[in-house]
Amino acid sequence: MNHCVYCGEAIPAELKAGFEEPEALKFVERPGLPADVHRQLEMMKVVPMEGRKPAKNVVKIAGFASIPIFAVLIYLTYTLMRQLSATAGVLILVVGAGVLGYLAYTFVKASKK
Repeated sequence: MNHCVYCGEAIPAELKAGFEEPEALKFVERPGLPADVHRQLEMMKVVPMEGRKPAKNVVKIAGFASIPIFAVLIYLTYTLMRQLSATAGVLILVVGAGVLGYLAYTFVKASKK
């Protein structure tokens, strides 16, 4: 056998010197490729194989719809905490503003990709 069974590359003569083929490989021949398969393999080398990207509109809608939902949740938490402690209410507003800012930044960044 003068070629590799797996990749089809020619085996150098210096590697074969002093060794005999195993019995199992003496009758293995690499089958030829049909023309359409060969053409498809050549196209795979030229044309990039990119997967289908998810719809950006769905991500944008879900992202920007979540911002008002979080704003309402933060406001309700603020009104509950304000009754217990004014300091806790202000802390909830500050943390909530940070969360909303982070959400907006993340969704704007994701929509640009």
